Amino acid sequence: MTTDRRARRARESERALTPPPTSTVPQTVEALRRGARLMWGNPHADCRSWATSLDYSGLPPDVCRAVGDLADNASRTAVVAAAEACERAAADDGLSYAVRERCGEAGERARLLAAFLGDYVSACTAMHQADLALAASVDDAERRMLLTTRAELSYVGHLILTGVYDASRDAARVKIRNSAWEDVKAEAELVTFWVGLDAKGAGPIRDDTGFDPRDEDHPLADGWFDEPPPEDGDGPETVTVLARIGEQSSASAAREAKAMLGRIEGTAIPLIAVPSDLRAIEAGLVAEAPHLAGLIREALSILTRRRSVGGPPIVAIGPPGSGKSRMMRRIGEGLGLPVTVYNADATSDSSFCGTPRRWSSMEIAVPTAAMATSGVANPAILIDELDKAGGATHGVGGRLYDGLHGLWSPETSRRWRDPVASAAMDLSHVVYLCTANGPGAIPRSLLDRARVLQAPLPGPEHLVALAPRVAVEAAASLGLHPAEATLDGDEVDLLALHWSGGSLRRLQRLVETVLAARAATAPRH
Repeated sequence: MTTDRRARRARESERALTPPPTSTVPQTVEALRRGARLMWGNPHADCRSWATSLDYSGLPPDVCRAVGDLADNASRTAVVAAAEACERAAADDGLSYAVRERCGEAGERARLLAAFLGDYVSACTAMHQADLALAASVDDAERRMLLTTRAELSYVGHLILTGVYDASRDAARVKIRNSAWEDVKAEAELVTFWVGLDAKGAGPIRDDTGFDPRDEDHPLADGWFDEPPPEDGDGPETVTVLARIGEQSSASAAREAKAMLGRIEGTAIPLIAVPSDLRAIEAGLVAEAPHLAGLIREALSILTRRRSVGGPPIVAIGPPGSGKSRMMRRIGEGLGLPVTVYNADATSDSSFCGTPRRWSSMEIAVPTAAMATSGVANPAILIDELDKAGGATHGVGGRLYDGLHGLWSPETSRRWRDPVASAAMDLSHVVYLCTANGPGAIPRSLLDRARVLQAPLPGPEHLVALAPRVAVEAAASLGLHPAEATLDGDEVDLLALHWSGGSLRRLQRLVETVLAARAATAPRH
């Protein structure tokens, strides 16, 4: 039972501690734990602004470098690296107490940002830090806010694990936080109920509090956990993507549609399951392209959070020659997915989504064709050079981007109307792996539906790891026997003199020159 005096103090403290509804400056980690908004409601924008405005005086160089880099690169991987640098400095006894405290505070803020960017480990860490702050607080209003934050971070962790957390949704924090408080109240009601029951020794058990997340009327029940639960048993998950081919304009159109889609019509087709040897797959891919280790780890993390391979579209952005196209294809292949390559720079319309019979002939949509050909519901589509797609917004043929908006939205892709099938199809399981040199030409509304990863160029330190694989490809292009693709130490040293990092295409040309020169000077029998 609360006293009037305690209640008045709590309300006064609540008014004083409640953050403003909008934020135009980076908030402290304490304010964020009390529910303060991120700048412009977006973790990427908040991260860049925080890194720009932080006072770096007296901080260790590695902390300054890691946090300062966030002003240009606010990716999840970079924020986690900044948090780890701050945490190492906070534990360094060689630094002064004041510096360790500042590093610790910066690390906690970076962990919160990483959690809101979708990093599961950081969500758990930030939740633990909220627990510690809760234990140290004696203010009723602050404790309420910290309890809500702890529940909010728990929700974020669950959403990350289920693959439905979207860091680009500005309103996500408000929605989760409001729902989290309802569950905190439900927990309090449960505690009160059992305290009373224990005191009485026996009594009727209350049926329902009304706050169970499994209930249809729970605040998170609508729209957050749309992914169906995995099937029981050891067999693969299956899904019926096309119940029935719809009415066609003519008998010939019906025959064409049947020929194209008959394999998947009215049939539950399998979903490729997440491989059990993910560590080995990751290690193999990193060995092929060590400079893309961060992209590989994050892409695999995004695509393997469920029982079957799947997740939001991934767009790898990097300069020409970084090897991003090859690696995105290899990631799909490594996960066991059939990969269809679609060159966006060669398209000038929206035919990616298919064309109906009213044209000279029907053309099946690329994702539909991939499912019909492979017989699986989650094939991978590699859209190469996404930023170079042609077409006109008001033209007859449309643009590739127009169709992708619907295909990349979980809600519309589940009931996407295929022009050849003349019926709704479930294309929500298709995996989209894309590449681009830059985000500028891609509509922001499309990027908001995807996860954008960075693909940097390799450096000279990667030459020894890259040279053997590049030599195999160079030997094949020259028509040499695979046995001739082995480079000796002198040849690798020669390459190092002429290649100091940068484009892999230039490295391949240099390797081709070395192999061609060797073949020309080899003794003939």
